[in-house]
Amino acid sequence: MCIAAEAGTSHAATEKGNRMNKEPGGREECRNVIGPGALDTISSFCWLENAHRHARAGKRYRDETMKFTANLERNLLEIQRELRTGAYEAGEYRRLWVTIPKRRLVMALPYRDRVVQWAIYLLLNPYFDKRFIEDSYACRVGKGSHEALEQLQYWLRKVSRKPGPKWYYLKLDISKYFYRVNHEVLLGILRRHIADEGLMRLLETIVNNDKEPFGLPAGKRPEEVPRTEWRYDVGMPIGNLSSQLFANIVLNELDQYAKHKMRLRHYIRYMDDIVILGNDKRRLQAWRDEISAYLRDVLRLELNKKTTIRPISMGIEFVGMRVWATHRIIRKSTVRREKRAVKSIAGKLARGEMSKPAAMRRIDSMRGMMDHAESAGLRWRLNETLLDRAGDEIGGDLPFGRGSSDRKTVRHRVRTE
Repeated sequence: MCIAAEAGTSHAATEKGNRMNKEPGGREECRNVIGPGALDTISSFCWLENAHRHARAGKRYRDETMKFTANLERNLLEIQRELRTGAYEAGEYRRLWVTIPKRRLVMALPYRDRVVQWAIYLLLNPYFDKRFIEDSYACRVGKGSHEALEQLQYWLRKVSRKPGPKWYYLKLDISKYFYRVNHEVLLGILRRHIADEGLMRLLETIVNNDKEPFGLPAGKRPEEVPRTEWRYDVGMPIGNLSSQLFANIVLNELDQYAKHKMRLRHYIRYMDDIVILGNDKRRLQAWRDEISAYLRDVLRLELNKKTTIRPISMGIEFVGMRVWATHRIIRKSTVRREKRAVKSIAGKLARGEMSKPAAMRRIDSMRGMMDHAESAGLRWRLNETLLDRAGDEIGGDLPFGRGSSDRKTVRHRVRTE
């Protein structure tokens, strides 16, 4: 049995070498890094078997997963050989356009490549996650959008009780973030933390894919640019496990700068959405300009036109909701989308094109979001729409429940400093 791999990272992978780095001021500091032997660790059979178990979670009955599992030992040994000889190359991406909440190009790798991605993730994520700030909430265990909302609302309640000047919020959004991440910047950050040359060559192969461009020219949307004009030196594929981690690694540079250089206390980030609270509008404007300069000069990124400064009394739109100190509601674009979806479900039920269990699964996913917001009026309207159009198929139930939530209160941990 592969016991070492079950523990997350093996002793060899977590034994970090020391590297002396020159700081801008000239002082040398000793920095922990992922040391030599990391590639041997992630390419061991036990590690790859553990990566396979993570990759197949929730997908074990898909054709490509069953085909890979049917010859598991041979396939894992083949991946091991390719990783250790430097012959590994990512397979061909499958492209899928999604339109909710906006048009994006999602790219999916073949199953064997997802095993490799998990092998890398299981090593890098525990190392980097300890270095992320507490108020970074995207794609992290124990975090997420609901926890981010709870923390932001706690801050709003706290500052709204303070006497003195009115409080404002600065909302920052990075322009086409996943399509504009600079490969040179990303690899430079990784080199500061990884001393294993074999692992760095593997990461360079994944980031600098010479067969598939991931980047867009500045200011362009995916649907506006023909494939021949996509860029190879910027961008990450949306949908990759490694892209989520790399996205957090790059913006952690901004997080550290904001928290430790700018000394911003009420700073919260969910992927490329950033909110900062302050009681001085001019100071927020200065912070905006400083962050914009840091993004441009250091990370080679740009803020988009949605960057704004407004009073907190207007509510802050963040991770799909609008938040005040006293309450939160689902944002209007999401409400309109849910109303259209319920009309479609009701029509399919009435025509016999959808079963009641299938409809209830769709409805339950909507109710999950409503349980975290003030939604009594929205529930009433959606119940009315569904029962008016497909009441006989639904029966006498209220599919969306009553009040803002008919479930037990969901409790989240917030920091109370």
